[in-house]
Amino acid sequence: MTDSYAELARHYDLIMTSGYYDYDAYARSLLKSAAGRTDLLELGVGTGLACERLLDLGPADLRVTGIDHTESMLAQARARLGGRARLVGQDILDLSERDAFDVAYSVGGIWYGVEDEGRFRLGSHLVEDEDNIGGLRNVAAALRPGGLLLLAVQRTHHPYRRTLPGGLVYAQEIQDKGEGRFVKDYFILRGDTVLAHQRSPFRLWPEEDAGRLMARGGFSAEPFDAGGRFRPYTASRPDA
Repeated sequence: MTDSYAELARHYDLIMTSGYYDYDAYARSLLKSAAGRTDLLELGVGTGLACERLLDLGPADLRVTGIDHTESMLAQARARLGGRARLVGQDILDLSERDAFDVAYSVGGIWYGVEDEGRFRLGSHLVEDEDNIGGLRNVAAALRPGGLLLLAVQRTHHPYRRTLPGGLVYAQEIQDKGEGRFVKDYFILRGDTVLAHQRSPFRLWPEEDAGRLMARGGFSAEPFDAGGRFRPYTASRPDA
């Protein structure tokens, strides 16, 4: 993967803490879903916002490793978290960890769930099936037997604008490319001036297709309550 959030990184915290995500709610839900498991791997740790709340709210023996392929985001995460978490510059397609974690999770990172009107879809910033299968197999290998993959569930991306502190505006635009493929453009604006722009492709799979993709990647779906904050999967043997 390329360094896809490099241009937006210096504005990222401002966007995310201005109502984009409720990190407290995600952290509490994740701790409940993890059910006392203490070795966690965050997929796409970003600037460490979700990890920070997890460490603040979790037990003292919680151990978190966060990976990200964007060095500018990791630099901010290191400044935020200090030595509280292990932070690694790592591409999910080259993940080398093995049998090290009880739980892997993503809060708007590489993979996520999308739920609208009771319909679930799997979202990914990897747009090719084989890349997703390879990345998922790497995560499955990093988990101990019976390990969990928890994907945060969010609403469908849609175009909108929101005022930020300091006279800035955040805007996003979505292009539907067909066959579940999309491109999202992020903008930070001051008046008519574009201060930062980032383009990120993503893809959505309907639930049935998502199940087949996850199975090939080494995961089976667990029961999920509609409206829940995390979709759970258990590491299993990959399908051929």
